[in-house]
Amino acid sequence: MLESTLEIRSARLDELPVVQRLAHVIWHAHYPGIITTEQIDYMLARGYAIDALAGFLGAPDGGLELAVVDGEPAGFTAWYRMGDAAEARLDKLYVLQSRQRHGLGGQLIARVVERAPVAGAATLILNVNKGNDQAIRAYERHG
Repeated sequence: MLESTLEIRSARLDELPVVQRLAHVIWHAHYPGIITTEQIDYMLARGYAIDALAGFLGAPDGGLELAVVDGEPAGFTAWYRMGDAAEARLDKLYVLQSRQRHGLGGQLIARVVERAPVAGAATLILNVNKGNDQAIRAYERHG
């Protein structure tokens, strides 16, 4: 059995369309039954526009991290420090369904946990849809 290669790194400007495509695939696979298709499309248009994603790039108090498995984009996370508070918000964390349950989400969280204190954050917080049981369980497993 071949081992997979994993790279987690800061996303580049030219990779933002890749993040958009990942978000589209993941949201449309995961969220039906939790929210409507109209809500999915609205959230994707609002939160995953190039300008919205670009705001995470190169920020000293935030970031957009891309996970690449065997040379293929597999997931991403975005985070930012909340104003003057010593808190950072995990704003986005998504992994392709085919790559879930292999520790990739935990490794993306670990990347943010590693980077957020450098930006002055002592606490990492997140919001999750109360109907998103799978995500809630995943976040609970990672503290």
